[in-house]
Amino acid sequence: MPTIAPHLKPGDSAPDITLLDIHGNRVQLADFWKNGLTLMSFLRHFGCIHCRNRLAELEKRQTELKAAGFQLLALGLGEPKHAERYCGRLAPHLTCFADTVNDGYYAWGLQQGTREQLAEHGVDIMKASFKALLNGRIQGAATGDAQMLPGTFIIDQTGTIRYAYYSKYAGDDPTIDVLLEQAKMLVKNPTQ
Repeated sequence: MPTIAPHLKPGDSAPDITLLDIHGNRVQLADFWKNGLTLMSFLRHFGCIHCRNRLAELEKRQTELKAAGFQLLALGLGEPKHAERYCGRLAPHLTCFADTVNDGYYAWGLQQGTREQLAEHGVDIMKASFKALLNGRIQGAATGDAQMLPGTFIIDQTGTIRYAYYSKYAGDDPTIDVLLEQAKMLVKNPTQ
């Protein structure tokens, strides 16, 4: 059984993990947040209908997100070729990475969903799936651990987590408006 870090919270140091870019090159996550406020979206896997919808939402609002000061990063479970294919098609203005073995997810405290969560949030998952279908998304083949849950984080230039959201089910993501509001608060109060 892998070691899964506890959930991170605002004020914690962000784990610096090694990721694979779309060309298969190893990169350090810290090299990105050094350049400024970073929005890190951990997807489930690149075949996930909800994750495809999330990528498209981030792409659609990327101008606003970047104007708010964010660098936009997305990490999905799978191979670099999957990141290149799906991000290239759905979110060409995001920087995308692949995690082939879940290590990055575990370092950030992300976990697999449980049967209990599935039972508790079944209706919510169906609603999120219907929304994704209405947006033209389809479910693809799993490119990684299909049970892994997503998460969203904001990291400042010092490597400190300023916002942490652990999804309760597939399709449970903070709205783009919530993320933009977080950016506004961080600009007003950069040390809080």
